[in-house]
Order: sequence, then C-alpha cells, then structure tokens
Amino acid sequence: MGHDGSEGLSPEGWLPDRVTVGVLTRVYPPELVDRVLAVTDTAEVRRRLLPSRLVVYFVLALWLFRGRNCGYVQVLARLTSGLHFQRRAAALAAGEPGGAGWSLPASPSLGEARARIGSDPVRMLFEHAAGPVGVAGQTGVFLHGLRLVQIDGSTCDLPDTEKNRVFFAGPSNAGGPAPFPKVRWVIAAEAATGALLGASFGPWTTGEPALARDLLAHLGPGMLTLADRNFLSHRLASEVVATGAHLLWRAKANFTLAPVRVLDDGSYLAELTPARTRDGPPLTVRVIEYTVHSTTADGPTSSELFCLVTDLLDPEEWSMLDLACAYPTRWGCETVIGHHKTDLGEGRPVLRSKDPEGVAQEMWALFAVYQALARLIGVAADTTGTPPDKISFRRALAAASDSIGTAAFPP
Repeated sequence: MGHDGSEGLSPEGWLPDRVTVGVLTRVYPPELVDRVLAVTDTAEVRRRLLPSRLVVYFVLALWLFRGRNCGYVQVLARLTSGLHFQRRAAALAAGEPGGAGWSLPASPSLGEARARIGSDPVRMLFEHAAGPVGVAGQTGVFLHGLRLVQIDGSTCDLPDTEKNRVFFAGPSNAGGPAPFPKVRWVIAAEAATGALLGASFGPWTTGEPALARDLLAHLGPGMLTLADRNFLSHRLASEVVATGAHLLWRAKANFTLAPVRVLDDGSYLAELTPARTRDGPPLTVRVIEYTVHSTTADGPTSSELFCLVTDLLDPEEWSMLDLACAYPTRWGCETVIGHHKTDLGEGRPVLRSKDPEGVAQEMWALFAVYQALARLIGVAADTTGTPPDKISFRRALAAASDSIGTAAFPP
C-alpha cells in the first residue's frame, strides 16, 4: 500500500501521528504544534512518512537525548518504538497481521524533514512557553517586590561547513581561524528558577549588547535586571529603563563614572553619557562600590572591587547592602548556561546543523526544551514548597527523557 493514509493504521490511528515526548507534551501539546505549523505554512499537504508534527517533536527530542549520544534514527526509534509494539499487539488481538506498516526512515530522510519545517515553528513554540514561572514567596525570585532577571550570554561550536563559516564566523589568531565557527547567544532568565523570558542568537561577530536588545520586548515594570561588565553602556541601559524595568549592572574597572553627588550611605550619583548627542540625554545612575572580606586559614582576604550601577536612586528605599547582596544571584545565569551547554549538550560539544537555518532550528529547540523543563521545575517548586534552585535540573532532564514513548496522544 502507498502512504495515502491506509498504511500503518491501527485502532488508535496512524502511527507517526501518535508519538509522544512524554512530560514535554504538557508544555507543547499536539494542538499547539499543529497550530504553529499552520501559521508558518509548514504542515504537510499530503500524508507523509514523516509528518510535520512528528518532525517537530523529533527536533525537540534530539536535545533530550543529546547527552546519550543518540543519532537521528535512534532518537526517532525512542519516540515510536513503544507505539509500534502497541500496534502489533492490537493487530494480533484482532487476528490481523501485526508486522506491516510504518517503519523507521533513514537518517538522510530525517535531515530532509528537518529542513522542510525550518526554524519558525520551533521558535514559536519557545515564544509560547517563554516567561517567568516564579511565584510570590519563592526564595531568590524577588527583591522587595521586583522580579530578578539575569542577562548573560555564551557561544556554541558549529560544524565547520562553508555555510556556517561564512554566516557565523568565529575567532581567529595569528595561527589562523579557530577549528569551529560559533553561534553567539544571549538569554534573559528568571533568578532562582532559571526560566527563560527570552533568547537571542546570531553570528559570533555580533556582540552580546547587540543581541541583548532583542530581549527588550521581554522586559518591563516590576523587574530588576542583573548583568555583568560586558553589557553596561548608556544606550543599552537607557533602552532597558525605557521598558519600565530597573537595572543593577556591574561596571568595568576602566568605565568612567564621575561622582555628581555622594549619598549618605556612601554610594554616589553619576551620569551615563551618550556617545552621540542624538542618542538621548544622560542617564542618572547610582553607583555602589564594595569589596567582599573573608577569613581563610592564611588570614583575612579581600575581593576585587565591585562597582555596581543602578537606576534605583533612593538609598532609604533601596539599601546598598540589599543591592550588593542581590547582585551575586546574577551568577545563577552561569548555572542556566551550564544547563544548556553541559546537561543538555553533554557528550556533543558541537551542534549538529551544517547550515544557518538548521542552526537556528537547533538553537530554538534548545531553548524550547530547556524552558519546558524549567516550567515543570517551577510547578514542582510551587507544589512542594521546595526552593526552585534546589530541584535538580539533571533529574528533571532524566525524567523527561525516560518518559519518552511511554504513552500516546490522539492524532
């Protein structure tokens, strides 16, 4: 029989329509996947061996099993094998042959299927799920009513193909270019939960501040953003403040911030000046300088000088100590990046995709899978009262991976 809808039928429906990504379907149910496929005009127009919905879940599952060194066919087998045996049992119980029907396609067909749907449906899934998950009272999520939002970035190595090299580029030195081109990415993540509010990526040559501007739409009133020394500039700080969000960013040691007025608590007001007059008026900020003292077996020690810049100007409402203690939560973003690069990417330091559109699809899938796990962790934290940063991401990832193929949803 041809693939006209009759081959591969079981009492529950056509086999490829009935895959599951386990707990991830709570965040990305099949009706949502079908909707984004329709909006992006990437749904199939005829019954295929690899329908678009299956391909979307396959792209997500590639990240769930990345650390287990599974290839294309192995991942698809995990999505469908349980259902295959369900179909055989149902057919045998009905006195029908149980072995015919849908079979796993070859790896090249899976690559072609990925190219067919592109990156837009996966991006839309992530955008649907993106957003904070922390609730009032959860440890580390808020500071005096402001939701703490960490902004940071990193890079990923890409396959060394001509298309990737031309589009993304990469570092080089006197010895020549680095072995791999790189994609640069920046995220805005909720403190403690690590949930992503937004993400952006581009060529290695694009700076983190430029990518951070893509996140402005995800910022707003009631947020306090935390960022390291790479982000501070008049332009970006002004753009963040214009969204209604506040900032608590570290300045580089050579960043010039001349005191305008010293405040009673020892912090001082200064002005961030624009590089060009047309970039807007100066931005008045408050500067907090401090060192961290500790005692070791060798005696007392002091850290390097920290210089924090904020638009929260009132020292009575926003004490210097509270803000200085809040800034280290920014390093939680390093943990978020670690989950992306180490836990989800374990065993495969280089992405799979050999062209820019494939890289875009793979990156959006990375963020979508991570966000689904963050949402599930957020629900668990709210239900149990456990601080969200005390719930193991690795265990959540293992649970999500192990739930693959254990149950089917209706087509």
